[in-house]
Amino acid sequence: MVMLSVIFSFVLLVSYFSYIRYIPVKGIKCLDAQSLPEHLIKVDLRDYNDATKATIAGAISLPVAYIKRHHGELPHLNICVIASNKVERNIGIRLLQRHGHKVSGYVMLDKSCGCNKWYTRFV
Repeated sequence: MVMLSVIFSFVLLVSYFSYIRYIPVKGIKCLDAQSLPEHLIKVDLRDYNDATKATIAGAISLPVAYIKRHHGELPHLNICVIASNKVERNIGIRLLQRHGHKVSGYVMLDKSCGCNKWYTRFV
């Protein structure tokens, strides 16, 4: 019985971390990098090394590892997340939302966002 409880706890833990990392956040839309609205606050979640290679004008650089410490410096307005991969995007959006920020969309710079444009009409 104890072994079954341990296995169940392990499966539950792995499922939770997989959900946090790999399942996209519902209701957050993929935006076009060339036509970002001016009213959105751009938050660059990429590492400092990646962010300095391709800078975004007007973006606040805040890597995912620093969100817990520095989220208070961000304005509580509509935020557009700039990320380099899906895991960084998902974790960053969830952390920002957990701290009370309103994330309106995201931009994937290194890869395509992977979203199906027809699907975003229904979410």
